[in-house]
Amino acid sequence: MIFDRRAFLAAMTRAIVTSAGVAAVVGCAQGYPPPVVPPPRSLRLGSRYTAGSTRFVDHSPLAALLERHVFQRSDGVHLFGYGDLSEREHDTLDRYIRDLAGFPVEALDRREQYAYWLNLYNALVLRLVLSRYLVLSIRDIDFGVGPLGAGPFERKLVAVRGEALSLSDIRNSILRPVFDDPRLHYGLCDAAVGSPNLQRRVFTGERVDRMLDGAALDFIHHLRAVRRKGPNLMLSGLYNWYAVDFGGAPVGVLSHLQSFAGPGLLADLRPGLGQRYEFDWSLNDGTGIRN
Repeated sequence: MIFDRRAFLAAMTRAIVTSAGVAAVVGCAQGYPPPVVPPPRSLRLGSRYTAGSTRFVDHSPLAALLERHVFQRSDGVHLFGYGDLSEREHDTLDRYIRDLAGFPVEALDRREQYAYWLNLYNALVLRLVLSRYLVLSIRDIDFGVGPLGAGPFERKLVAVRGEALSLSDIRNSILRPVFDDPRLHYGLCDAAVGSPNLQRRVFTGERVDRMLDGAALDFIHHLRAVRRKGPNLMLSGLYNWYAVDFGGAPVGVLSHLQSFAGPGLLADLRPGLGQRYEFDWSLNDGTGIRN
């Protein structure tokens, strides 16, 4: 039942976007909800850190959930067993997010802060989907209607040190401008089959760089990120929405991909090929896979 639903969603929610940024929509799919330009808000939460600090955050509650409920599909896509979580595990996730929200993030050094924001983003995505399960896609989640409504990426989901934040705020107003690292996009999972994989381990300051490098290599060498189709490269929509972070399309994006590509993929990453974009928004649901 789960896999039949996923196959249906893949056909209904995949959007093809031309290099000019025009979406060729299949079914009811739309472009990516969050703005690609950071909104005009304070960077207070990301502007302060403590160099040389030895403080760290206890991410073990999230680590236990990821280890238990993240599964790798036969094609390499990671799924999460949303429907398999117990009530106790729901409470564990809620407490973890509350603990992060009240933690003095400015007391962390930069690497621990990087891990903090990546883990918080992914934990909020999990809680958001769990709050509306059985949605077929995260983009099916709406809060209100009309001008006062908000989609899943714009809704304020947490108050960190008293400042209300949405998923878009964390990605576009903290992670992107503060850390200025294209690899961050490989560490964030938007509960979609087309997203970079939700990792089975939490990020920590000690291993954040290694994990982001590994996530980048894993994603770039998967067909949902890069594949050759005739005279075009079919690329993940991430490389369109955040092209500026990857060096700018088409040349910068190509150079970024080449820097991670192995020999087999490198042969396809040639200048002169067209660049088109696609993204599968169907839910990365692995409910029922656990033995």
